[in-house]
Amino acid sequence: MFDGILTWLSEIDWKLSVFVIPLNQPQTGLDWSTIVSGVMGGLATLSAAFCVFWLGNRRERKAREDEELKTAAANALSGYFKLAKWCNLIANIDLQIDKSYQAATEHGLSSSEAFAVVGPSAGVFTEPELLNASEFSFLLTKENFEIVTDVGLVEDRAINLHHLFQQYSALHIELQVWLDAIPGFSRKLDGPIASDQFPNEYKDRFDYRAAQLNQIIGGIVQTIKEDVAFSTETTQKFILAAHERYKPHFPKLDFG
Repeated sequence: MFDGILTWLSEIDWKLSVFVIPLNQPQTGLDWSTIVSGVMGGLATLSAAFCVFWLGNRRERKAREDEELKTAAANALSGYFKLAKWCNLIANIDLQIDKSYQAATEHGLSSSEAFAVVGPSAGVFTEPELLNASEFSFLLTKENFEIVTDVGLVEDRAINLHHLFQQYSALHIELQVWLDAIPGFSRKLDGPIASDQFPNEYKDRFDYRAAQLNQIIGGIVQTIKEDVAFSTETTQKFILAAHERYKPHFPKLDFG
């Protein structure tokens, strides 16, 4: 039987073709090592470009923020100068009143009539501009918001005080003009002290004018020391808050 099979195979041998499939085919496609190397190189270049862009953008942003900080600090400094002028307005009126009482004491004048001691304004007191929003916007925080209110109070008190002293000065000058027009009026001067004499029929009108002046100057004297202290304290708070927010672009000052 085995011999028969061999005979049969020998007869069909010429009809068969043998196919040989190699276990490892030669690589004739893409070179992946080259592709990976190129991709990695591209990614490195892209990463480097991104880093350069990011660093450049960061520098520009920081420069812009620094410039904005300097501008805001300059606005705060402008606000400080205005606030200091409002304080000085209050302090100058207080100084004139103090000097009037000092001069009266030095010359032995003792009077219950305040208008007889404090004369009209010596020179012109001017009001500065009010602070605008850009000059105190840094105070609009939970910690410093109260200072905003205090700044407004300093301005209001200074304006009110200035108005009252202007009114007092105008009425004081009117009184002197009225006295000079009275027949029989006479005045004796002893340094800064004046002694006036006029007919009795004008006494009631004089007393009325004097009472007006005493009421105004009395109201000023009653509160002006508190106004000076409050405005000084508020300005110092403003300085410290601005310095903390904008240092080193806003100096730390002692205001007094």
